[in-house]
Amino acid sequence: MKKQAITLGRVGILLPIAFFIPIIGQLAVLAGLVLVLISHYNFSKAFESPPIFNRALLGFIVSIFGQIIGAIIIGISVGLAAFSLAEGGVEPTNYQDAISLIFGSGFAIFGLIVLLAGAIIGSFFLFQSLKELAEKSGIKLFRTAGLLYFIGAILAIILVGVLVMFVGWIIHIVAYFSIKPDPAEEAQQAV
Repeated sequence: MKKQAITLGRVGILLPIAFFIPIIGQLAVLAGLVLVLISHYNFSKAFESPPIFNRALLGFIVSIFGQIIGAIIIGISVGLAAFSLAEGGVEPTNYQDAISLIFGSGFAIFGLIVLLAGAIIGSFFLFQSLKELAEKSGIKLFRTAGLLYFIGAILAIILVGVLVMFVGWIIHIVAYFSIKPDPAEEAQQAV
């Protein structure tokens, strides 16, 4: 069970590298998230610690719902601004007026706040999950990766957070490749 969790986690954490491939990249990122979640589920069973999976699942759900709701609010704001531009006689090439229409009502700002709040809350639960995994596995890099995800989500408002989250992702990769399967489990599979 632990060996399977390690393998799924390693594949899942590396799949986002394919993000830059058009169309397939987004599917690879989604598949990677699912594999990491399955890995957390297997780790929670192997270490008999349900919070490893429960907190990771909650973190992903909160983050995804925050992104969806925030994107819908921002989309509505942009749509309303487009209608105002069309009927108001404002030239679409006048970017200053277009931006003031989008952000003037505060609707788009509220959408950005929802996006940021979802990311912060979701990364907090992921941090809690990775902290528990670090404690049970003895690989402290999981805790460090989770902490960097959380700090990066907070700092995302000033755009430095993206870099901090990227460093957290790199450390998360190293953590997955640092963990070793149980010798008894390897011997059992060899037979």
